[in-house]
Amino acid sequence: MNESAWTSTRRSAGVTCAAALCFLGSVTALYIWGGFFLNLVNAAAEPGGTNVFRQHPLTASAVVTVPFFLIASGIRLGIGLFQLKPWARRAALLWAVAAVGCSLLLIAFRPYETFFIPEHFVSETESLKQLIAISLVFATFPIGVWWVFLFRRESVKRQFEASPDAASRSAADPS
Repeated sequence: MNESAWTSTRRSAGVTCAAALCFLGSVTALYIWGGFFLNLVNAAAEPGGTNVFRQHPLTASAVVTVPFFLIASGIRLGIGLFQLKPWARRAALLWAVAAVGCSLLLIAFRPYETFFIPEHFVSETESLKQLIAISLVFATFPIGVWWVFLFRRESVKRQFEASPDAASRSAADPS
């Protein structure tokens, strides 16, 4: 039994931290999206008697469903990382590459130079959009880079491999 803490198949502190961050980040996103969604649902009808859902049905349905499924998959990913499921490592790598890619696209195509110009050059809405874009870059880029390096390490890959006893038990018990 020449197995150290670094070569065992137990969950490492880095994977535990990544799983907790994924789970808590998704729960926080659910809270923020839920508040936005409730404000959208409770918004008063326009003077013509129509609401946002009747004026823009495709956009409203996308605002309702897409964030929900992304948040639900983030929660499931966090649980999968806690359980060291092999698919969870691949999904975490996919999320990390997508986060880094989106962050790099925001850096490349979002004009941040107007963020520091006095107010009479840029509207408040544009300043808010830029602040949100900068916040997303600061929140997702470092975590995405960390996850790309973490989940590609050999020691982390070994943690997500099925142990020989578990593979033989699941082959013998098809339930």
